[in-house]
Amino acid sequence: MATLTTFANAFRFAANNCLKKLSPSPLCKTTHLALSLWEPGKATYRTFLPWMPAIPKHQVEVPEHNEEKEKLMKDVIKEINKQIATDRVGRLFAIVHICGKQFKITENDIIIMQGYWPPTIGDKLKLEKVLLVGGTDFTLVGRPILNRELVSIDATVIEKTLSHTKYHFRMKKRKQYRRLNFYRIQHTMLRINSISINGNIDKTKEVEGLDRIY
Repeated sequence: MATLTTFANAFRFAANNCLKKLSPSPLCKTTHLALSLWEPGKATYRTFLPWMPAIPKHQVEVPEHNEEKEKLMKDVIKEINKQIATDRVGRLFAIVHICGKQFKITENDIIIMQGYWPPTIGDKLKLEKVLLVGGTDFTLVGRPILNRELVSIDATVIEKTLSHTKYHFRMKKRKQYRRLNFYRIQHTMLRINSISINGNIDKTKEVEGLDRIY
């Protein structure tokens, strides 16, 4: 009995000395993988996605455009204004938003509006929701739309008609139910008369909407 007690004490003393010499980090990594979560920096909750940069604690100064970029931008605007003044823009095209749909148009185009639309034949319209307008050498993109004082698009309703005959077939299996319905959709033909750019693109008016006063 005394021999077993002495052996147990000697084994405990040797084990304690060996564990003291080992650092805790390699011991956790080699023995138990779950203990690695206790290390600092791994047990905390993530407040941002790993592929997103960390949010700075102080306000970050946004660098302004340098002189070279500003000079290049002014030269481009000057050249575009010169083309507009001398009428060298070529045939303009535009993308307009009408009744929830977008249309790419140019002069003398005819677009078809499907469904009921109140304007009647002969009505003259001015399209104001212009998303984009461009010429031969440049394109002006709105964010989301261009200023209505900058671009003018005039259109005229030339015809209101019906579409070709369409059919809608319904059937219920094992119910002896079959229905075939024919229908036609209202169409409104809209002709684009002109697309023009009014004045310089970098000029802002003090008062807008004076042309809308009747």
